[in-house]
This record gives sequence, C-alpha cells and structure tokens, in this order.
Amino acid sequence: MSTSIVVLVVIEIILMIGIPVAAVLVTRRKWGLPLSIVLAGAITFVASQILHVPANNLLARAFDLETQPLIVQALVLGLSAGVFEEAARYVVMRFWQKDIRSWRQAFSLGLGHGGVEALLIGLTMALTLANMIVIINAEDVAALGLPEGAAEQVAAFWEMPLYTPLLAVLERVIAMTLHLALSTVVALCFTKRTIWPLFAAILWHAFADALAVYGVQTWGTVAVEGILLVLGLLSVAILLLTKRQLTGAEQ
Repeated sequence: MSTSIVVLVVIEIILMIGIPVAAVLVTRRKWGLPLSIVLAGAITFVASQILHVPANNLLARAFDLETQPLIVQALVLGLSAGVFEEAARYVVMRFWQKDIRSWRQAFSLGLGHGGVEALLIGLTMALTLANMIVIINAEDVAALGLPEGAAEQVAAFWEMPLYTPLLAVLERVIAMTLHLALSTVVALCFTKRTIWPLFAAILWHAFADALAVYGVQTWGTVAVEGILLVLGLLSVAILLLTKRQLTGAEQ
C-alpha cells in the first residue's frame, strides 16, 4: 500500500466534497438566496441521471457502440449527456423553479447541479479508497470473492501517477464551471423568450463531454485536462457574457 496514494486520494476526497460545500456557503452569505435553489439544482442532476444512464444503455445497444470508432462513441455519449442534462435544466426552470430568471439564481441552480455531482464522486472515491485498503491488507484476497479483472483494477489504483487525484479535482472544478455557465445560458431562454440558448447549451455540453471521452483514450489524461482547462476558462467568459444579458430582480 502506498502512503502517498492514500494521502493524495484523501486530499482529493476532501476537496471534491469541500469545494462545492464552501461555494454554496459563500454564495448564500453573499447573495442571500434560498438554499432551495441549490437543492433544486442537485435534484435536477440526479433526475437527469435517472433517465440518462438507461438511455445510454439503450444507445449502446442500438448503435452497437463498442464496435463503433471511438469518435462515434464520443459523439453519441457526449450528445446524450448534453441533451439530458440541459433539457433537465430547462424543464426545471420552465415548470418548477419558475422564478429563476436572474443571473445569481441561475448560477445557484448550476452550483447545485455541478456541486452534487462533485460531492457524489467524492463519496464514491471515499468508498473506493476504503475498499482498496481492505483488499490490499487482506490475508486471503481470494476469500473476498472479487470479480474477474478486479486484481488488475486494484493494481492500477495503487500504481496510478501521484498527480492523478489532483487532476481529478481540477476536472471537477472545470465541470462545475461548465454547469454554472450552462445554467445561466439556459436561463436566457426565459428572459429572451427564445429556445436557441438551450440548443447552444446542449452543443457546448456535448462538445466538452465528447472531447473528454475521445481525448482520454487518444491523447492521455494530462493533455485532456489541459484542453478542458481552456474550456473552463471559456465557460468563465460565458458567465461574464450572460451576466450582462440576464435581467430580473434578485431574490
């Protein structure tokens, strides 16, 4: 067992959970918006995944994705993510959270959406670390009844580069920035009374996800994170642009 890996993964877990929680606390204190908006964003993400995951399974069978070129797989999965998550955001603003029309409100909804995703990944990583520690310290690994291929996964975990946990945190921060930006873009549908921002949000989300799926298996993790960082900076620019466009009374 590598002590360095354990320490870095623990730091990863703390940051995955701590960053969204801290962001919620800071924005609530600064803007005074109700926590219900953030919770609505979290529910939006969970609901979108309840539909998104089985839809991906159907798409995989319908297109026989495993036999398709990687670029096709990336495009299909990316577009699926974009459609389900951005459509979910639109439906929530259209039929449930009808008062979300200002930039701060849309930002808070996106914070709940991206924040709960980071939090759930952090909790999953905590469970993974606990399992890996139990497995590596087991006197009789065979008695644990691990599935086929688990030994390779365990070895890969303990042999991962030391920068991997920190790259995972960077990826979550970038993803959260993307969710913040796209939430404000979708809000434009209601302040501008037009549907085109929804399609723009779907395409931007699809592009980012497809790039990640394709890039990890083609260019490597470090290169992909560098490209995603650029997308994150562009998402910050989108936030600044939508701040000028969105109007309405702040709650």
